[in-house]
Parts: sequence; structure tokens; C-alpha cells
Amino acid sequence: MAPSGRDGGGGSREQRRSRIEEVALELFRTRGFDQVTVEDVCTEAGVAPATFYRWFGTKEEVVFAYQEDFTAALVRALETGAAVSEPARLSVVLEEFARFLESQQDLLAVRDQIVLGQPRLMQRTLVVQRDLEAVLARGLAAMRGSSEPDAAALLQAGVGIVVLRVAVRSWRAAGGGSLLEAVRGALAGLQAFAADAAPPG
Repeated sequence: MAPSGRDGGGGSREQRRSRIEEVALELFRTRGFDQVTVEDVCTEAGVAPATFYRWFGTKEEVVFAYQEDFTAALVRALETGAAVSEPARLSVVLEEFARFLESQQDLLAVRDQIVLGQPRLMQRTLVVQRDLEAVLARGLAAMRGSSEPDAAALLQAGVGIVVLRVAVRSWRAAGGGSLLEAVRGALAGLQAFAADAAPPG
């Protein structure tokens, strides 16, 4: 039998969705992803399973529910980058996206704890990163008037994702601070590496 008040007027639809996500992530973090069932989440969140499935098809979808927001933030960063010319464009896009990522610090930390040690979730994380890279490549190509990513856009997007990965790693290792500064440091390191690797003359 459903607990009293289950699904009953507990805020807006979006608030209920956020509550389910928040409860599920905390349960996954504390108990382990494989040890938590959809019923556990529903009981803790005070919702019926039908409500869970209305928002999330699977437990895995809860972990990766951030993808839509992250993609939208990257698109906004690309729009900001469109206002500047090459070669500064990629730096501006990465810095804008870094500002967004920094605002998501707690969420990223929780999701990382859930994903670590879960090969299936790690694989999905790589797919999300690949999808973001594709969005970045398409956006960079569009700024040059191309409908499809060319070799330059693909290279820039690949480099951009690597820079973000390195920056996030060093940011976490430092225990916080500024992700924006970490991105700038990673870009500077990349430029120094490219200069050293360039053939003489």
C-alpha cells in the first residue's frame, strides 16, 4: 500500500522530478548503484513507481539526467564564442563552459562517486563525453559556415574535451579553487607543448 501523501501535491512536476533525482543519487552514493532498486527510490522519495518511470526509464537514466543541461550549457558557450574571432574562439567556449561546470561542482562530485567502479556507468560517461564533443565540433564548424564538422573542427573539439578533462582532474586534485583558472592553465600547457613539438623552422 502506498504511503500516505504519495504523489499527492508535493510541489510542481519539475520539483517532483528533481526530488526523485536527488533521492536516487544519494541512495546510489551511500548504498551503491547495484544495491538500490527503483522501489527503494520510490519509497524514499514518496512517489509511485509510475511517477519514477514517467521521468526516468531506468536507474541509469537518473545518473545521466544531467546530459541535457550540460549540452544546453555547451550550446550557450558556443554562442558566446561565436562573438569572437579565431584563434581565441575555442578558449572562450571552454572558459564559458568551465564556468557552468564549476557551478555544478557538488553534482559532479556525487555522480563521480556513483560511477567509479561501475564499468557500465563508466562506459556511458564516455558516451556522454563523446556526444558533447560532437556538439562542440558541429558548433565550431557552423561558426565557419560549414554544415558538417571538417577536420579542423573535429581536431579542435577533440582537443577541447581533453583540455576540459585535464582541467577538471587538476581542479579536483587541488580540492577546488577555480575551474576557470584550471582550464586556462591546461590551455597554456597545451600551447607550450605544441610549440615544443613543432618541427624546427
